[in-house]
Amino acid sequence: MPGRWRVIGLVAVLCGAYMISQFLRSSTGVIAPELSRDLQLAPGGLGVLSGAFFFSFALAQIPVGLMLDRYGARNSMVVLMIFAIVGCVIFARADGLLGLGSGRVMMGVGCACLLMGPLMIYTRWFPADRFATLSGIQIAAGTLGVLLATTPLAAVSEWIGWRGAFWALAVITALMALLVLGTVRNAPAQELQPPRPRESLLQSMRGLGAVLRNPALPYIFALQFVAYGAMISVLGLWGAPFLNDVYGLDGPGRGNILLLMSIAVALGMLFWGPLDRRMNSRKRPILLGGAGSASALLLLALAPESGLVPVTGLFIVLGFCNGYTAISLAHGRSIFPDALVGRGITLLNMGNMAGAGLLQFLAGLIIGQFVPPGAPAPVAAYQLVFGFLALSLIAALLFYRRIADCPPNSTI
Repeated sequence: MPGRWRVIGLVAVLCGAYMISQFLRSSTGVIAPELSRDLQLAPGGLGVLSGAFFFSFALAQIPVGLMLDRYGARNSMVVLMIFAIVGCVIFARADGLLGLGSGRVMMGVGCACLLMGPLMIYTRWFPADRFATLSGIQIAAGTLGVLLATTPLAAVSEWIGWRGAFWALAVITALMALLVLGTVRNAPAQELQPPRPRESLLQSMRGLGAVLRNPALPYIFALQFVAYGAMISVLGLWGAPFLNDVYGLDGPGRGNILLLMSIAVALGMLFWGPLDRRMNSRKRPILLGGAGSASALLLLALAPESGLVPVTGLFIVLGFCNGYTAISLAHGRSIFPDALVGRGITLLNMGNMAGAGLLQFLAGLIIGQFVPPGAPAPVAAYQLVFGFLALSLIAALLFYRRIADCPPNSTI
């Protein structure tokens, strides 16, 4: 598969692998009411359950960065996907919060390389000024996994149960791991390139220290910590209970609205990804998209009972505006030299996922103050959650404003 078709095939396989990660991280959202009912989970328990994926994913980022720089993206992806397979099996067999949480931890570790690995490969296959566009394509295509975790997952769960759905996903993940192993290459014509000298563990840790000392890191890290989490807290977990408790929607009804939001996320990635080159700026589109996301969350906090159509529209705006996170990844990639790219972008992704886990967990604590396990939450609980997410995002954007812009190396 030489030339263009090899590149297309490479991107397609990498996007397919990332779909699995996106599906797993969002999979508790649409089935959250069923999990709560079947296993008597409290709102705080649901927050822990969803956050377990993100926290384990985040903690895995530092060793993943070392693995990427030392062993290459393909091998790292395949090895870690084995953990995701095991996690799906544990989740399918679980009979309580401990089993479910253990499965989610394994899934988080198993998916820890399925975005950073492809992005690492793109740095070898494509020019640097295309990174934001490729990041947008990767995340947009991976969002198909989020789509599958909405109405399709709700339908499959009604057909064979949520346990059967996760047994099927274990098989699908195993097949994808074999596909990555058989088709992906870390760089074009890799077999003709002399092998890079492998760093010692001490050298690897010194490189990590250099990443941590980068003066631009705190500004991008703060944004990464909140930006994705503010959106996925709605799409991946609390949007479905909100639609269930406030509007009385069943599984397919909740899934349809979250499906529209997921489509908006994918379209947003395709729209925002190339915008840095069009505006010859990374800060401006990031601040613009962040302001749109924060505005949608504030309106949800102020008028959560405004009607299903307006609320659906705000969900869509929140998803679409979140496309600016593709540019924030590109901004983060630009502050690190090539030798430290793996460690740099995985450290940023650690903030991304740790923030998502923490925001979902804190949202669960907020709702848990209002209701006992299994009971519907009042609208005031969701108002506080949406307001909390909006204010967190606004604070991160104000801090990020202090960083110097880094225009892409292209003309407009």
